[in-house]
Amino acid sequence: MAYEIEQLPPDRIGEVEGLWGQLLAHHTWVAPELAAIGAVRPAAESWRIRRGQYGTWLAEPGAAALVARGPAGLLGYAVVRVVDAPGSWQWGDRSGVLETLVVDEAARSTGVGLALLAEARRRAAEQGARILKISVLAANERALRFYRREGAVDFVHTLVLPLTTA
Repeated sequence: MAYEIEQLPPDRIGEVEGLWGQLLAHHTWVAPELAAIGAVRPAAESWRIRRGQYGTWLAEPGAAALVARGPAGLLGYAVVRVVDAPGSWQWGDRSGVLETLVVDEAARSTGVGLALLAEARRRAAEQGARILKISVLAANERALRFYRREGAVDFVHTLVLPLTTA
């Protein structure tokens, strides 16, 4: 499959809305148990919120929206940024954060995800990051296997605890 990885200007982030919708649908499918805590937001509302987050993140120096573009259009995208993150481990004072990586259903298993991840890693390392933090839904076994094959290791487990009001 032919494609090129390029940086998407922040004012064109709306081009990835359809891919965000695919990711939302996938998350809903792999983690239906989360609906017991609260319903999934409608796709338009979810995109509005995520688009706002992207706007904030992409205004930071060095943050990037990367897209894989083929002859027929977008095949996937990743959003990466580097943040100040001194911590207990000697990983340096800057950490990369992979905010999103999604590949179009029709382009999965073609190397698009690997290429996006490689470019995100390269950009984070260029800015002094020595690690890349990646959040994955616990039930998303395919994504966990993908990142582990690339050398990612478990670090933090985030739990969601429903609260009741008295």
